[in-house]
Amino acid sequence: MLKYTLIFMCLSFTPCKAIDIDKLLSSMNYEEKCGQMTQVVFDVVQNSPQPTDFDVNPVNLTKLEYAIKQKHIGSILNTPYYLAQKASTWQKVISSIQDTSLQTRLKIPVIYGLDSIHGANYVQEAVLFPHSISLGGSFNLDLIAKIAHTISLETRAVGIPWNFNPVLDVGRQPLWPRIFETFGEDAYLVGKMGEAYIQGSHGNDLKNRSNIATCLKHYVGYSLPFNGRDRTPAYIPENLLREVFLPPFEKGVLAGSSTVMVNSAEVNGIPGHANYHYLTEILKGELKFSGFVVSDWGDIVQLKYRDKFVESDEEAVRVAVMAGLDMSMARVDDATRRILKVKNDLGLFEDAYPFPEDLAKIGAMESHDLSLEAARESIVLAQNDGTLPLNLNRKILIAGPSGSVLRVLNGGWSYVWQGNVESYFNDFGTQKKTTIFEEVKKIKENTEYSQGANFTHLTNLEETLNKAKSVDIIILTIGEDSYCEIPGNINNLMLSEAQQKLSERLLELGKPIVLVYIGGRPRIITKIAQKSNAVLIGFLPGEKGSQAIAEIIFGKYNPNAKLSVTYPLDANGFSTYDYKPLEVHDTNKVQMLYGFGHGLSYTHFEYLNLKLSKKIVSFEESLTVSVTVKNSGQMDGKESVLLFLNDEYASVTRPVRKLKGFKKSGRAWDI
Repeated sequence: MLKYTLIFMCLSFTPCKAIDIDKLLSSMNYEEKCGQMTQVVFDVVQNSPQPTDFDVNPVNLTKLEYAIKQKHIGSILNTPYYLAQKASTWQKVISSIQDTSLQTRLKIPVIYGLDSIHGANYVQEAVLFPHSISLGGSFNLDLIAKIAHTISLETRAVGIPWNFNPVLDVGRQPLWPRIFETFGEDAYLVGKMGEAYIQGSHGNDLKNRSNIATCLKHYVGYSLPFNGRDRTPAYIPENLLREVFLPPFEKGVLAGSSTVMVNSAEVNGIPGHANYHYLTEILKGELKFSGFVVSDWGDIVQLKYRDKFVESDEEAVRVAVMAGLDMSMARVDDATRRILKVKNDLGLFEDAYPFPEDLAKIGAMESHDLSLEAARESIVLAQNDGTLPLNLNRKILIAGPSGSVLRVLNGGWSYVWQGNVESYFNDFGTQKKTTIFEEVKKIKENTEYSQGANFTHLTNLEETLNKAKSVDIIILTIGEDSYCEIPGNINNLMLSEAQQKLSERLLELGKPIVLVYIGGRPRIITKIAQKSNAVLIGFLPGEKGSQAIAEIIFGKYNPNAKLSVTYPLDANGFSTYDYKPLEVHDTNKVQMLYGFGHGLSYTHFEYLNLKLSKKIVSFEESLTVSVTVKNSGQMDGKESVLLFLNDEYASVTRPVRKLKGFKKSGRAWDI
């Protein structure tokens, strides 16, 4: 007992040297190596039933000891009971796990992984930021790095050193229910945002208690399902793969991401977890990825049960390993070495425990301020006939389902997987969250709310119409309820019939209407938008989104976001901004409601003195493009300058334009 206590004290409180991976590997038996390559969900070690007290440690020590001491499990993921936990309880969980790992022969720490997608969203006190589809519209790399650092700080503070983020899928299928997790439809934008996210997460030293290991996902081609539904087939030729879907992952690897998660679906008939060409030839061969590859949720066995790709569980493991997955019985030494390296890089062998004093870092005022800054820079003013900013003398009615609920501002991955439990947004967090109605009313007291319809059905329609008749202006808040992954699958992009009916009846009144769209993907709002006086596209702006929307409506903040995705005009005939010349040849047309990169301001920016550093550029030379941007309006503001190029002639047809650079700043400046 004395010997054990001394070892425990050393590992818990005294910095120890990083380990010699090769020496440790040579001392491990086959079962221990296989255990390191195994990750289990927290269910395996949790108490049952779920306690009613969030202060109770949910770990079942008997189950935990079996998993770690007898099965040598090297990693655990997800949140207890699929629900956000208190930060102090998380620290109890991680301490219990690492205590148990110290009781094993080799005392290898467990690496815990969590989906901190738009904040440390499974920590009750943590701050929720806008989702990536909104953040992409900020075109602000410094902002992304700051957000990533805050997410890392709040996740690591509870003892979790590994985040299953960023999503580097390129969102080019608007039906897909995970498009909101992407930074948009352009490969360059997604790659640069991902690069900034990784840099903000990793910092200069992964051992630092404010930094965290990242996981690039979902490698690769996951985001272009042919029918738009999650985890369904994609068909991507090699040239499209290399031009659109692979480059963000290449940037992520070069930025130093520690891990990669595999595509849950299939591309060209080959499941992601069985794709040797993608996992070994490209990722580990061409891109020279040195971290480890992790499977997505239970997808190895799906090779048998869902994909019918193999006939047995054993064959599923063999195929996945031979494809390049670092989890199984074959290439065991290479896989184990990669996993041990990441644990070593994170400093887990030196000290894998959380620090109680780090709890004060979670939910800090500066983190909430950053969330507000992010929301402000993520909300797009898509249309305005001069109605905005609103005059404070006007009487206002807010109608529609998005105006009085909190969950839709945050969407999926918010306290629970689907983000659909409204009470948690009231109960959790270190600051009170507010609805759009509450924030508008703070600025303009003479404001009423009447729903008229929820997300699926008409409610108090006639009452809402009667109230609307007596006001000067209507703020119509429509969109989607919260969802994530397969439960968010839809058959078409049309807005629900109930919301369409509510909008039609309100428009018939002839009152000025400000349309506010909140949702994870661009549902069809064309007829409503074309008859509205102003349109704000919020997508999923996070817990401070309501305040940012109110500030923009009343001109207390000048909008500066631009769309990170093309907003479709109709449910069919969709094209991204980088369409091919053939799509507009003869009688063909490309039509969209609002294009990628579109966004209005309350001021006016002039572009002057466009210059190129060279007139002729050889293959290996670089070109500098400069332009002066002047704010010639009456209001301070920020502007994102987007640089597009096109290749006029090529042996493979080229898009009409491609984004190749962007920069954001304010007032008058040179780029």
